[in-house]
Amino acid sequence: MELYQIRQFVAVAETGSFTKGAARVAVSQPALSAAIAKLETEMGVKLFDRRRGNVLPTPAGARFLEAARGILLACNAVKADLRAISAPRALRVGVLQTLSTRHVADLLGAFRRTRPEIVLQLVDAARDELETRLDQEKLDVILTSLDAADERKNAIVLFKETYVLAVSLDHRFAKLKSIPLQDLNNEPFIVRTSCETFQNTTKVLLARGIRTRLVYRTEHDDRALALVGAGVGVALVPALYDGPGIAKVRILDFDATRTIGLRWQSTNRDERVDFFVAFARNHNWSHAMSSR
Repeated sequence: MELYQIRQFVAVAETGSFTKGAARVAVSQPALSAAIAKLETEMGVKLFDRRRGNVLPTPAGARFLEAARGILLACNAVKADLRAISAPRALRVGVLQTLSTRHVADLLGAFRRTRPEIVLQLVDAARDELETRLDQEKLDVILTSLDAADERKNAIVLFKETYVLAVSLDHRFAKLKSIPLQDLNNEPFIVRTSCETFQNTTKVLLARGIRTRLVYRTEHDDRALALVGAGVGVALVPALYDGPGIAKVRILDFDATRTIGLRWQSTNRDERVDFFVAFARNHNWSHAMSSR
């Protein structure tokens, strides 16, 4: 008895037709009929009652159908297990969508070159979504912003990042090293709604009596930077952000910062997470900060 015979028998039994069964398993009908006849000869019983317009399992065929399905299920389970061994599960890494693309790429590219045997599966999302996926064990480790409560076990701080004003190269602020926050009054503003400090920044501006002119609102940081470079408006961005046609200016009396770090699962942790955490901890973030 061969597995192909079992598959073909199940196909006929489930479709009720030699023609449809042959189509399901992608063989010719004569080949399928020959396989079933050979199977019946080996079993010494008739497996199908061939009636006009329909094919039904005999009592012996019905009994064999139950066993055949179990055999195929067991074979498929073994194949899945062997594939899992030959293709290990990927390390699932969540990346905060507001992190600088270039610096994230530098980190992940260097890790891939150093540990090519570890397959990475990346998820790009907002902070809350990353936290939820980590808690649900759908991610192994996340590169994200941390608050005071996160700076605990199963979390490390990688660096702290200030916020700066991004302006176009021909903007009047472009050649200045710094400006006071008050200078933003009546400036055309591009708002990054995905920014973690969006609400706090809005409160600070209102408290200082500073009114900006909203010209664009977006959750896509690359679009915000492109519009800044085109001179459409200015935007508050993390200091690592960069792009063509962009100048970054420090704001003297605006001390918003964010803490970037790693968090990982407290359960089902394996050595690949340890490798990734150690690598990210030793990555040259200070160079990234100084090269902005």
